Amino acid sequence: MTIGDEIDAAAKIFADAGIDTARNDAEWIATAALGKRRGDLLAHIGDPVPADTAERFKKMVARRARREPLAYIVGSVVFRGLELEVGAGCLVPRPETEVTAERAIAHARDGSRRPTVVDVGTGCGAIALSLAAEVPEARIFATEAMGAARGWALRNLARTGLRCTLLPGSLMSPLHPALGGGVDVVVSNPPYVSEEEWETLEPEVRRFEPKEAVVGGETGLEIILELLEQVRMWLAPGGWLVIEIAESQGERVSRLLGILGYRDVTVTKDLAGRDRVVEARWVGLL
Repeated sequence: MTIGDEIDAAAKIFADAGIDTARNDAEWIATAALGKRRGDLLAHIGDPVPADTAERFKKMVARRARREPLAYIVGSVVFRGLELEVGAGCLVPRPETEVTAERAIAHARDGSRRPTVVDVGTGCGAIALSLAAEVPEARIFATEAMGAARGWALRNLARTGLRCTLLPGSLMSPLHPALGGGVDVVVSNPPYVSEEEWETLEPEVRRFEPKEAVVGGETGLEIILELLEQVRMWLAPGGWLVIEIAESQGERVSRLLGILGYRDVTVTKDLAGRDRVVEARWVGLL
């Protein structure tokens, strides 16, 4: 069979498994199995599949048909131009989180001094490394409680060569007390899905991605509330909090920020037009 035949067959298997991006996924898996770039695939579409590649491709197709995330299978994902390694025990960075990173980057650039930035719950390091790449003068700290996710973040630090201090622990707790009141930007993509919503998520998430990185408590707001309380002790006056939310949480999180003393609260939509990021400025304890 040719490479094109194998891709066609895989796309049908994926479509039968209920995968909406069947053709796209088949092409990405073929690219990974062949060890080629995506752009080179069309030039080889009529070539026979090498014997060693055929078995590897078959195993990868079987994994995707079981609804394992595509990023786990090909081993990486592109986030704001960075190719990052991901795998079991790590939340796969989504395109909507690029908006979260973009807002944090904008605030990190908007100052006269060298900014100090903290990425809370960094996962594989996507947001922190994007900041390191796009605001190279920043001092960046990233916290992560899950050991498996920290392992992927360490791989990506080594892979990219970017500067970031990775700290083990939950939320803001790993930070050194000397940073108190001196952080310019805190950014986070925290767990914000409710227990009820978890049961409705696609199999890729429920079966493979770590639940503790997705579910934020019974209502989905529990971890966000804890984070909002903690951050106030770390932000410098005028510093910014940038937090990713579920599309239904914008109004409530904005109201809570106002109650806690934050100002200039803004909700930013993702590319699909859904409320996705809440950002607010800390004016200091009154």
